[in-house]
Amino acid sequence: MENQTGFFEVFHEVGRAVLSVLSVREVTHLVAKRMVPALDLKSSSLLLVKEETGGLAVAASHLVSREFLAAEPMEGDRGISRALEGRPHLEEKAWADRPEHQGGLIRAEGIASILSVPMGLRGKIIGVLRLYTAGERSFSEGELELISALTEIGAIAIENARLFEEKGEALSRLLEKGGVEYEYEPPVEKYRIKAVHPGEIPQDKSYAYFSRLHGLARAVASQVDVERILETAAKTIAEAMDVKGCSLLWLNFETHELELVGTHGLSRAYLNKGTLSMDRSIPRVVQGETVFVPDTGRDTRVQYPEAAGREGIVSILSVPIFVKEKVRGVLRLYSSEPRAYPPEDIELVKALAEIGGIAVLNAKLYEARENDYAFWQSTLRYIGVKNSEHDPA
Repeated sequence: MENQTGFFEVFHEVGRAVLSVLSVREVTHLVAKRMVPALDLKSSSLLLVKEETGGLAVAASHLVSREFLAAEPMEGDRGISRALEGRPHLEEKAWADRPEHQGGLIRAEGIASILSVPMGLRGKIIGVLRLYTAGERSFSEGELELISALTEIGAIAIENARLFEEKGEALSRLLEKGGVEYEYEPPVEKYRIKAVHPGEIPQDKSYAYFSRLHGLARAVASQVDVERILETAAKTIAEAMDVKGCSLLWLNFETHELELVGTHGLSRAYLNKGTLSMDRSIPRVVQGETVFVPDTGRDTRVQYPEAAGREGIVSILSVPIFVKEKVRGVLRLYSSEPRAYPPEDIELVKALAEIGGIAVLNAKLYEARENDYAFWQSTLRYIGVKNSEHDPA
């Protein structure tokens, strides 16, 4: 892969995939699988640290034989040892300087180079990603930065999935004590729709746009509180696109309104201008279209043009937020001066909206699971079922 070419598309494609599921098994397999074609590799494996023993175990692999995985040294391997210390390690001639049987296994597998990358989370190494190439290969600093960013997002996704699964398992145990049948199954829906069109980002902007998308993904995916995610997303997107303000609106199909859930850079007076109707406020965005309003004072698609004028808003870019193949919300960027958005900027905004939407939906699912647990814990306690280790014996 040429240095800094296609970074944005690779990060977006892998990031959206691993962040869109809340199952540890699915996340680990997606990380291992999506890395291979994205980075032009032969194969990959993902080793996770076992909390009970501190040792490593293969959590997922892609295009690696069972024989090779069974023979992979979990301890004493140079690459794995370095990665567990927090440093990526490349062996361009992976078979060299090894015991003869290990070198033979690597050659038999058709592997030339091995890159071992740490998966870190809040200063703690939770696993090692092993990337295998068919030919001898070195990686540029830019490529290593991209791979590190992907493993970071993968680690966050694994942690989010673990938290969600633990809460689901706790709910299952709680209801079992109350004689209520409940089988916990984490959601594993995957994307089939692409919010971003491949090839729209010029090669000379790919690295810069990847950096902006990575900044948002890191900021919002590492949180589970809905309000903090919304606040962080609006601020990060506004700064990334250098605009006056940003708002995140969620669709309420019962009231047919756009509910303001997150904002940055807009006055309270403007935010209190009135309710936004899905049918009157730039309506085609709700149908999945991106709409640019160059002059808010002359465009009938703007529901409150006078309020926009008082706020000093000249133009609005409105982008649908796709999550799980559906439009769940709307992202709007407000500019205080005439502004045009080239196609690549619109693609970036669509990607930012999608990643932000995934984080919001995940947080809402986690919040709902916590509320379910609290409700059933209170209900069972009320009817006399001791359902917690904190309940008196």
